[in-house]
Amino acid sequence: MQYQNLIKRILSEEIDPAFASRAEFIINHIQQKKPGVIVDLGCGRGFYTRLCAMLPYPTEIWAVDINKKYLERIERELDDQRIHFVNASIYRLPIKSSRADLVICSEVLEHLVDDQKAMKTIYDLLRPGGIALITVPHRNYPFFWDPLNFILERVFNTHIKKTIWWLAGIWADHERLYSEKDLLKKVQMQGFEVTEVKRILRYCWPGTHFMLYALGKNIVERLGARGFDRFNLQPRPLAKILAKIMRAPQLFERPASSTDRYMDIAVCLKKTSSSSQQIANCLVVSVGDLSNNKSLFLKILL
Repeated sequence: MQYQNLIKRILSEEIDPAFASRAEFIINHIQQKKPGVIVDLGCGRGFYTRLCAMLPYPTEIWAVDINKKYLERIERELDDQRIHFVNASIYRLPIKSSRADLVICSEVLEHLVDDQKAMKTIYDLLRPGGIALITVPHRNYPFFWDPLNFILERVFNTHIKKTIWWLAGIWADHERLYSEKDLLKKVQMQGFEVTEVKRILRYCWPGTHFMLYALGKNIVERLGARGFDRFNLQPRPLAKILAKIMRAPQLFERPASSTDRYMDIAVCLKKTSSSSQQIANCLVVSVGDLSNNKSLFLKILL
């Protein structure tokens, strides 16, 4: 189909190898499930909103972000009556519960102070049997992705401040990184069934994050280098060549285990029951142990 070839071409031109792998994971699941109502939660500049708008089967696409300027840009560039733009916090959405067949939440949770509350929002948005596609940065990331923070964390137990955006690397504007165990525990506590876990990007060129975002993103945005802008959906032959170069280290990859270093955790989650049943909802009691500063979490099913 024409739209499938278009999406394949766009993904082949994505220069960031981790972003490309996340996008392939997300779009493959969307094409398998063929959802009618999609919510792109924390849509940013609308990469996934734009891809979803190419598909014939969504009847509603909700683009949600707290940044109004991002939404205004998408609205100017996309003329599609199926798209609803929502400028709101993830904690207070004006979207009815149990509305969505599929929710995308890619590289969002790590930016939030209360990620557990955001996961509840995702759960509430979904219809019974609905799917959530979530990606987050992995705590045990490859050395070459961000050598500076890698050394600082392991030698000095610190990292570059998240507000020093151009130098902060993997920590730029991030509240946390995730271990696979922690992420799965949080989503299962919310009531999700984990149907797939994908470990993304083990090998990359040295300083990949700095090259792509401290340098590359500034060049694209400040100099208007449209040929390297992922939001320019016209053919980008130079970007395709650079994308192949950036992905070359992945030729040596083997499937990652949970103990390996890799860049991103991608999960496919299923809402197993209706919110009215409250089967998956939990009362979580945090009991502080003042002697050793640990917390004991008791999960009590109602």
